[in-house]
Amino acid sequence: MSNEELNLIIFVGLSIFMLFLFLFILKREKINEQKFAAFELSLEEAHKEIYLLKKEFKNNEITKKIQKIENIIESIVDDVRAIEGKNIELIETLKNQIQELSSEIKKSKIPQMNFVNKTDEEKIKNLYKNGYSIEEISRELRIPAGEVELILKFSSF
Repeated sequence: MSNEELNLIIFVGLSIFMLFLFLFILKREKINEQKFAAFELSLEEAHKEIYLLKKEFKNNEITKKIQKIENIIESIVDDVRAIEGKNIELIETLKNQIQELSSEIKKSKIPQMNFVNKTDEEKIKNLYKNGYSIEEISRELRIPAGEVELILKFSSF
């Protein structure tokens, strides 16, 4: 075996070894790519799960806040109903008192006030301008003298 043949065998052996090494590296690279792809998928699924959990957590927080608000509103409504009940009782007692007072007034002999209308006021003013006294105007129009005097005071006479 000559030197050249030995060099050729070594070269061919090294070439085959390099080829096997290259194929082995390619196969390992492919396996690593598959593992990274699977890792990426699981990482993406984990992100989706985290997103859904955060969303659900926010919804739970919102639900809790809404529940707190509903509880506050219910307590306010209960308070308003209690106040309304007390006011109804108070209104009823006031109605009864008003009825008692009006019946007492009807029973008593308190003179009822006559309300003077506008035409009577004009008549009072005209008669007073023409020289009639308060008593004469009172007799003429059948209006109490106090009311005639009051009308004249408010009319600046």
